[in-house]
Formats: sequence, structure tokens, C-alpha cells
Amino acid sequence: MWTDPPVVCQWQEPRNLWTSNYINDYKFNEDKLTVQFRTGVLWPIGIATLRYGNMPYQGWDMKPDPEGKGVIITVTGVCITVTWLCIGNKVQLKWIANATTSALKEHFNKPYNVKRMVQLYSLKIMREAACDFFPDFDAHNQIEATCPKEWVMERHNYHAMAFLSRAYNFQWSRWNVGAGNRSIVMQIREAVDKQREAKFQLLQVTPQRATILKCMELSQEFSAEPIVGLQFYPDLFTLNMSYGSVDARRTSFNMKYRLVETVFDLLQELKVCSYS
Repeated sequence: MWTDPPVVCQWQEPRNLWTSNYINDYKFNEDKLTVQFRTGVLWPIGIATLRYGNMPYQGWDMKPDPEGKGVIITVTGVCITVTWLCIGNKVQLKWIANATTSALKEHFNKPYNVKRMVQLYSLKIMREAACDFFPDFDAHNQIEATCPKEWVMERHNYHAMAFLSRAYNFQWSRWNVGAGNRSIVMQIREAVDKQREAKFQLLQVTPQRATILKCMELSQEFSAEPIVGLQFYPDLFTLNMSYGSVDARRTSFNMKYRLVETVFDLLQELKVCSYS
């Protein structure tokens, strides 16, 4: 799934590194997905690409699975969109949209443990397909237009989102990157009533509190002013306990522990708040 023309390189044993110094007359045929080049030395040849070529995320969405008891997480990269389904303590790769090849299709709908998928399968499967959506701790040094969030706050927020994942629909916000590293901004709406769809509201989470904002996603300017009458809530979970509907509170209390941890683990690996 090349987002940019691949780079042909060779392994230089004396220096113990990959180099493209001896690659000449390089030609890449995008239609046939073939590469032509000349080289002056017969060293081992490899094809390289930018590891984070699909990042930063252009958007993400998390919502309850309308046809089951799972949670659907969709992440849109620069070129492709990947959808996962979390069920119990397993996660399935459901779909890859806008892919230029059929890579990874054989792994669709196969249940994987999140940590094992990330540590073993994603390292091998997704990176070999040039489709890495699991940034390392220092990925912000290699990706432009990102704002790494304070890790304790971000991790705590992912846990709260996981608890509420069957009751709410969460989406990215264009205000998040400019909010700074001590503030997470996203869109939120209740998703317990399938007959009546609620409107998205802006949610701001800081190390001190969680707030529903007065401004909207399409507002001309961002304002951190909360809606009228909103009380103090230290995090997203406690906000739901008072501000959420009875059905939303009941759904979050009935969440299965395995599903909560699966959603949390996947969010923690994707780091959607820091890279969108």
C-alpha cells in the first residue's frame, strides 16, 4: 500500500546500514507497481518506504456496533481508512478503504489479542504492507502537524472512553491539534437511542476536568467556555454519571471488563488523541 514511490536501497555490510548511494536510473511504474533501476554493486537489495506515511490521522470515529455487542473504531489516514471491531477480549480487522492493493485481506475478520496483534502481527503484517497505524513513543519526532498529549491525561481519558464506548459515539475534532499538549478536544454524542440520533457536542478534557463546550465543531473560533450550568467534573467518566442520560449510565455500568480493556488497549496503541 505505497502512499509514496518506494525507495530502493542496498545493505552495506562494512558500515552495517542501508544505502541508496549506488542506485541509478530509478523508475517507478505506479500502474504496474514495478520498479526499474541500475546498481553498481551486487549487495542485498531492499525496498523502503516512510513508516508513518499514512499519518497524521485525518480523522477517527468510535461507536457501538449497531449489529452486535462490540465497538467499532475507524481511523482515517492520509491515504487509507482502517476499521477494527472490538468484541470481548479480541479485535478484528474489518475493512481497509481506498487501498491500492489487496494486502492484508487474508487477515480480515480474524480475532487477535490487541497486544499480541500490535507487538507481533502489526509489526510483521501491517508494516510489511506499508500500513503502520501504531506509532511508537517517539513517533511525534517523525510526523508533522501533531500534538502529543500529556500521557497520564491521555491514558486516563482512553480508559474513560472505553467504559463509555457502548453508550457514546466519539469523533475527532479539528480543534484538537491547536489545543496544546494539556488539552484534548473531541466530539461526543450519545448513541444509546438508535431511533433518534443526537447532535455532536465538543468535549474538552484537561488534567483538571472534563467539560462540554459551548462552541461547536463548525464554529468560526475555538472557545473553552463551557455550556451554561455545567458543574465541575474531574474526568469524562464522572461527567457521564451526572450529565449523561439514564440509558447511557446504565449501559456504561453494564460494560464487560474484557471489552473495556480491549478498547482501551487499542486506543492506547493508536494514540488517536495525539495524532489527529
